Amino acid sequence: MLQSLFGTEIYDRTTDELVARRRAAHASVAAAEVAVAEALAGLRGAAGDDELEAAEARDAVQSFGAAAVAATALRDEARAARDAAEVARSAQVKLAEALTRRAVLLDRRLALTAIHEDVDDERSRLEGGRRAAPAQGPAAALAAASSALERAGEVFSRAEAEHPALAALALDQLVERRDRAVADVERLQALAAVEATLGDRRAAHERDVAALGVRRDGLAADGEALARRALTRVELAESVEAAATSAGALDPARTALREALAALDRVRRLAELRVAAADASARVADAAAHAHAAVDAETALRRRRITGMAGELALALVDGEPCSVCGATAHPAPAPLVDDHPTSDDVERAEAHRGAAERSLGEARDEASALAGRLADAVAAARESAVVADRSVADGSILDESVTDATPGNVVDDRIADTRTADDKTADEAAPGDPVAGMAHAAEAVDIAALEAAADQRLAGARAALATAEDAVEAHDRLVAEVATFDAETGRASEILQASRVALAAESARLDGVWEAIDESTGAVAAALADHPPGTDIVALVDAARRERGACTTLVDARRALDRAGDDQRERAAELAAAVERAEFDSAAEAAAALVDPVELRRLEASVGEYDRESAVVAAGLAAPDVAELTGDEHPDVEAAAAAAAEASSVASVLADEAAVALDRAERSDRALRAFDAALTAEQSVAAETRAVVRMADVAAAAGPENRTGVTLGTYVLLRRFDDVVAAANSRLGVMSSGRYQLEASDRETSSRARKTGLALAIRDNATDTTRDPKSFSGGETFYASLSLALGLADVVQAEAGGIDLGTLFVDEGFGTLDPETLDSVMSELGRLSASGRVVGIVSHVEDLKQRIADRIEVRRRPDGSSVLTSTAGV
Repeated sequence: MLQSLFGTEIYDRTTDELVARRRAAHASVAAAEVAVAEALAGLRGAAGDDELEAAEARDAVQSFGAAAVAATALRDEARAARDAAEVARSAQVKLAEALTRRAVLLDRRLALTAIHEDVDDERSRLEGGRRAAPAQGPAAALAAASSALERAGEVFSRAEAEHPALAALALDQLVERRDRAVADVERLQALAAVEATLGDRRAAHERDVAALGVRRDGLAADGEALARRALTRVELAESVEAAATSAGALDPARTALREALAALDRVRRLAELRVAAADASARVADAAAHAHAAVDAETALRRRRITGMAGELALALVDGEPCSVCGATAHPAPAPLVDDHPTSDDVERAEAHRGAAERSLGEARDEASALAGRLADAVAAARESAVVADRSVADGSILDESVTDATPGNVVDDRIADTRTADDKTADEAAPGDPVAGMAHAAEAVDIAALEAAADQRLAGARAALATAEDAVEAHDRLVAEVATFDAETGRASEILQASRVALAAESARLDGVWEAIDESTGAVAAALADHPPGTDIVALVDAARRERGACTTLVDARRALDRAGDDQRERAAELAAAVERAEFDSAAEAAAALVDPVELRRLEASVGEYDRESAVVAAGLAAPDVAELTGDEHPDVEAAAAAAAEASSVASVLADEAAVALDRAERSDRALRAFDAALTAEQSVAAETRAVVRMADVAAAAGPENRTGVTLGTYVLLRRFDDVVAAANSRLGVMSSGRYQLEASDRETSSRARKTGLALAIRDNATDTTRDPKSFSGGETFYASLSLALGLADVVQAEAGGIDLGTLFVDEGFGTLDPETLDSVMSELGRLSASGRVVGIVSHVEDLKQRIADRIEVRRRPDGSSVLTSTAGV
């Protein structure tokens, strides 16, 4: 509570941060030491000497460097000899290859000379065929155009024979008569379609007029039905209003159900926490035993180490050298070292084990303390749930009549009274060092079965009330839906009626337009037949127009095709003449004679091309510098040069491997030496940097000899605040106890509820000149001592908060435990607070106390379950 009020969490967080930094510092030092060991191991590995010491490392690395320089010089000399031998071998190989190429090229030149004349003939045929090829396409196009002209003439002659009356007309006249016939066909076809449908259109118009009359009668009947729905709507609205009144109890019923479920959950959570509290208490006991054993083990090791320290020091004695303790150079009887003498590592491991055990104990106690608080809250919540359940049953506003009869009001009150008595007893018997034991014993005395039964009864009544309210809501929703459906149907019926009326008017106007269109079509057909003999119909006129259109179209197409074929034949002849001239032939016949078959043309191209490529390759090869300078009398020795090069390469390879090994050892040992020096420097730097952090963490966490009080930083701050609270409370307690009692802060926990060392209380009894435990107080003394602490705490909090005024205080119950004289003292102190400007409210059932207070608010319950509030203001 004090941590929350005074905000001292920052000191605990500061301690945690220092402890974390201490762990990090230890880890850094350990890591630096490991890095030094690893660097030395790397240096030994690089030097190839597992016994190499740090003092000898620098000379060894320098010797490795000198050996590497000598090996590198021998390697470079061998590489130069190898390169010279390789150059000589390459020269001999190139000479042999050049002589071979020269002989092959001379043979290929003789073969080309033998076929020279045949290739010249093929070259002449190839050139003529290539010049004649462009004229081949125009010649074929001219032949095709001539054939097309002949076919077009035959088609035109047949058309003239079939239509002799039209053959004499010019082309423009034929086109004009064709277009006129096309227009007549389209116009007469449309009139023919109109003439064919006139009878059906008249009959359909008569049927539509009769149907229109029937629809007018139906719309009148629909209008009368829509008027009658208004009376039905009034009856439905009255039913909805009555259902809404019944559904108003839904929200109160839901609230009651949630409260009943929460009460049952609190009772069940109390049972779970009771088991967890017992387990936590057992874990605290186990952790404490383990921590004590670890402390004993560490102490025993340290004692054994101190006892055998003489033997450990004797191991460093050397004859002729002074003793580090007494300075003597003679050591006649050095103390022996026992076999089981503990080393410093053994002591450090025991210390680490003890620290881990103490941390585990602290964690177990923290967990037990948290569970104690949660268990206390759960007990209080279960009691409050039981009281609320009892009041709900007695009130009768939520539960039904059967549940009210089954749960008398005095059962819960008696059960709570029994539980409080058990709490007081178990709190006295609990061990002072176990923060959860007292609360666990108090929770064991709670009758969970009875509390759960009461919560179940309350839940059953709430569910029944909710079911009734939900049925009423469902009925109301159903009626509202029926009204909405009824209104929607009425709206749709009205819309349909209006739309039908509009559609009826539109249909009447459409039928008038249809009759006008029938009259217009009849007049158009009569006008088309007016110039023809009686009995003629539109279909006969369409056939005659179609025959005229076909004849004119045939003659026009034939004449135009003949003209196009003549123009094309003349163009193709001109193209052929131009192609023959470009190919430099005297005539088309000469060009046709020079043509070569495509397959033969490709063969000639391949043969001549192959001859030309081979000639170019041979000429280029013989002109190459390494071949042109040869006479054919040279004699290269490739095998001797290759043997000399192989020998030089082998020697160079051996010396290169030796130099590589020497260089690698020199480089790796040099890098390892630098890494070792850096690791040593880093270790010294880390050790210097972490000393202050470790000391500060030991002081703040009370983990080292520097903190002689064993109090953590956060607890120290709370001790100072607690002293202020006790001093402020004594100024109130002296008045209320008539100077008899005074509170004193104690450095030893005397209550099972105390969670931090130094925050306990003792009572100084001035009447007997003794110091008492707060548990020895009577109920009234406990009440006004607690009230003094609360008022003192309020004063200190107000001062700490920068003068913020705590203007209102409420005190709930406890006055019934005071005798009349003490009650007068307490009321006088509260009156003094009220006179200083504070508002003090007292919640109490003590009748005498009610008469002492002028300004009152009284709440009384009526027989029907409701309540009445009365306010009285004194003068």
